[in-house]
Amino acid sequence: IEGMLIGAYAVGARDGYIYVRKEYPRATSRLEKALAQAYACGLLGEDILGTGFNFDIHIHHGAGAFVCGESTALMASMSGKAGEPRAKYVHNVEYGYREKPTILNNVETWANIPIIMEKGAKWFASIGTGNVSENPWGGSSGTKAFSLSGDINNTGLIEVPMGTTLREIIEDIGGGIANGRKFKAVQTGGPSGGCIPASMLDLKVDFDSLAHAGSMMGSGGMIVMNDKTCMV
Repeated sequence: IEGMLIGAYAVGARDGYIYVRKEYPRATSRLEKALAQAYACGLLGEDILGTGFNFDIHIHHGAGAFVCGESTALMASMSGKAGEPRAKYVHNVEYGYREKPTILNNVETWANIPIIMEKGAKWFASIGTGNVSENPWGGSSGTKAFSLSGDINNTGLIEVPMGTTLREIIEDIGGGIANGRKFKAVQTGGPSGGCIPASMLDLKVDFDSLAHAGSMMGSGGMIVMNDKTCMV
């Protein structure tokens, strides 16, 4: 919410929308509570903190189609149309929601903005692998949130610096494979990603390293599989 507020102030936007899939009622409930608190504190609405700046945030429920994670499909869905991608030469910053210029970012991007504003871009860039010349595949700055699931002892959301290895995530943070079984593979990047085998457990997790390994970061999903899991 704070990140969206900063972004809106920078570009002069009047309204913001958080797109949430309808089948995530807990996320909606928590967002509604957080927005209500922001309005009660005068951080949203009219004349925010006496600055004369007005900004409202609305929750928009999506139909749940996977393709609506694509920017133009999301805009179509919000407009009441079929959630289908459109030509890439159409840019949301010129022609987006309700045919108006629109800035679209992932929730995680907005969440990074306040602390970058507070501590500075150099501080943010110092985290992760973005400033490590030894990384042969390039690097990525900052932290990343991951959703750990599957055959692992500690499931849930984690946040780690870019460049943390899969071994550290799965064995140290995740507590290893459940029921004492052996690790087989981990899928990263959702349906569009790939499966990384045990021989690559020491792979650093950043955008470039995952891409070089044939997978991707995606939204941060990690599904861990044990030695009894059928890969088909």
